Amino acid sequence: MSEQPEPSRHKEVSTVAQQMLALGESGRYEFKRDVEAVTVGLLAALANWVAADSAREVAHLLIGVDEVEDEATGLVCGRPFGLPKGLDKAVSRIQDVASKTRPIPVDVFIVEEGVNEATPFVRVEVRPTMPPHFDDQGRRQTRQGRSTRALTDEELLRIYLDREAGSFATRFRQVSEELRSAVGAVGSQVDQIAEGIEKNVAAPILALTSITHDAADAAESASSSADSAASSADTVSYEVEHVQRLVRELQEIVEDVRDDSTQNLAYRVIGLRRKVWWSFTLDTWEHQSKRANDLETRLRDLLSGDVSLDADRNTWELRVWQDLLKDRRAQRGERGTQKWWDAAIRDVISFMESPAYAAPDLPDLRSALKADLDHEIDHPESVTNVFRGLLEDS
Repeated sequence: MSEQPEPSRHKEVSTVAQQMLALGESGRYEFKRDVEAVTVGLLAALANWVAADSAREVAHLLIGVDEVEDEATGLVCGRPFGLPKGLDKAVSRIQDVASKTRPIPVDVFIVEEGVNEATPFVRVEVRPTMPPHFDDQGRRQTRQGRSTRALTDEELLRIYLDREAGSFATRFRQVSEELRSAVGAVGSQVDQIAEGIEKNVAAPILALTSITHDAADAAESASSSADSAASSADTVSYEVEHVQRLVRELQEIVEDVRDDSTQNLAYRVIGLRRKVWWSFTLDTWEHQSKRANDLETRLRDLLSGDVSLDADRNTWELRVWQDLLKDRRAQRGERGTQKWWDAAIRDVISFMESPAYAAPDLPDLRSALKADLDHEIDHPESVTNVFRGLLEDS
């Protein structure tokens, strides 16, 4: 059975919050009497404190809570003070401050405690998203006891390495899933996948092994030299980006191979036919004329026919529907009139009956050059230079 998510609102103070109040402020728990004390720097520092140690998962911030000292024992604990401006304004303030942390907002889960009691307060769980986090002034800080300090070079390096390693692992898992799903679709194209794996997986794995050693050396060097740590961090960051780029290239190869398979070509034809039918419906649903009904019948007959298993035929049909949708977007308001749909359907029928690519436009380049040689050579929009650009694109 899956674990139930924690409620975000408690009529009375929850058991979890009661334990935090009894333990008092520590590395994991921090109390703030006033919600105005919650700043971008504070949330960034708490998130960085979690990110700096892999054993940590979350930092807790209790707002609307005072610290009191037991006169008999001398122990400090938390006592609910309440939120004079109300729970809603406090929650809104926290969410607004969290949205301003960089490079992307930290993760905050806000729990309203004791909402039916005289002194309600909020409990905030703070987690990093893309550490190290920083404020508008670029300060990368962490918590040390009840105070805030700058992250050391060694801590920064470790956070960057952990973040990039997690990102790489996620990317690699995605690529693995793509490979597994692609195998069943590509059939006879296994050789292409094998070649892609040889070229794009073996090299990243070797590079990753090298990165692991470099990261260890960088961490050791960082403990003795701040300059060395910064240099090593740059090196590791570059290598990680290189591996991620190779993995992306592998994913593109897999996607290209999968998209060209017979099965996927057929699925894409079906998808484009649906888009054409939807576009036609958007353009004509308000028309009740005989012409509109006739267009609907003709287009339905065209779209509801069986999809061919011939890869060349499907590739051709994809191009036909893509050109039709592109031409529709070029119409006024990106909508086709009945007249336009009538002409488009006629064109598609003729294309389907006799598949053929349109011949290239061959301007009279010799006459253009003879008429004005300087203009044809120097002007970027001359007939000659426009045609030369087509040669470079092909």
